[in-house]
Amino acid sequence: MLTADQTEALFRPTAEARGLPAFAYTCEDFAREERTRLFARTWTCAGYAHEAPEPGDVATRTVAGVPLLFARSRTGEVKCFHNVCSHRGALLVSGAARGRRALRCRYHGWTYDLDGALRATPHWGGHNRPDAEGFDKSRLALKPVRMARWRDWLFVNIDGEAEPFEDYAAPFLARVGEYDLDEVTWRRTLSYEIAGNWKLVAENYLETLHLDFVHTVLAEAAPFEEHAVVADGAALGTIIDVGLPDSWTAGDPLPRWPGIGGDNRTAKNLALFPNFKFVIGPDHCCSMVEFPDGAGVSHQRWDFYFHGEGASAARYEAARDSIVDFYDKTNIEDFEAVEAVHRGHASPAMAGARFNGIWEGGVHHFQKLVAGYMAA
Repeated sequence: MLTADQTEALFRPTAEARGLPAFAYTCEDFAREERTRLFARTWTCAGYAHEAPEPGDVATRTVAGVPLLFARSRTGEVKCFHNVCSHRGALLVSGAARGRRALRCRYHGWTYDLDGALRATPHWGGHNRPDAEGFDKSRLALKPVRMARWRDWLFVNIDGEAEPFEDYAAPFLARVGEYDLDEVTWRRTLSYEIAGNWKLVAENYLETLHLDFVHTVLAEAAPFEEHAVVADGAALGTIIDVGLPDSWTAGDPLPRWPGIGGDNRTAKNLALFPNFKFVIGPDHCCSMVEFPDGAGVSHQRWDFYFHGEGASAARYEAARDSIVDFYDKTNIEDFEAVEAVHRGHASPAMAGARFNGIWEGGVHHFQKLVAGYMAA
């Protein structure tokens, strides 16, 4: 883990600080420790309500090495459980499912309802006898995982000890409060695999100094010097008031969020530590979530959302495609840079990043959050 000297150097003022040591990005032992010290202790984005839209629908995901399942109950509530049968620890669900009336383990047939209660234990008391004397099914329900839902996004706190989500996320939620997201509708998902540590992916998102050198259209639409840096508790990111390409506002524009004026061109590029990114403009939003795979691979998922008719009407299809294509091309432009930084961290010459005191306060803040969890 981090030494006292490394921690002290990181917590100096931004322009004087030295960043996390290279092994924090390349060491598999460090990555394994992040699972329990960081991801399990924070509110980590793990799922999406639209993946289980109807009662009986189930989605699965592994977070911090822990297999989870999300199930929509008969009452319409999405719940999260450890995806492990209480009998012998088999994975209960192997992938997405639709219209399940119950969750049945394929190993020995133990069956749970969609609220996690154990309902059937075949032959437990003998042949064709499901019950045994003194056997209490109520004590062997699926183990729930602490979960919070914000709109479509599902956050989990695996160790159950984090502060309430509303308090943890308050600085983030305050910055999106002006947008009426009650009618937000998911439309499309893009998935990527990046040969780089998840922290480098996050740090690239949090700073704009690279725009002139890595990006083309984005640098013109959203000049790096126009961004205001956000570094407030678990909320990070940048905000720009002129951050929309002209092509998005030409022709037949998409419906805007209720209450957002026609001259509003603000783009908020926000993040909720550790793995949730959220970009919102006047007429759309998208989330970016990283799921680390060891020290050297990041699985990144982008989901795009629109409002009202803008999410479904055929006449807006070209506008939706234009937005998705722009993000796709911009994101791919980042890959080479992020992967080069990851490879560079293998060098003994990389003794920790240096930060620009004007533009990279968000990156510095992010690294201090990482260090805080890893040291505790």
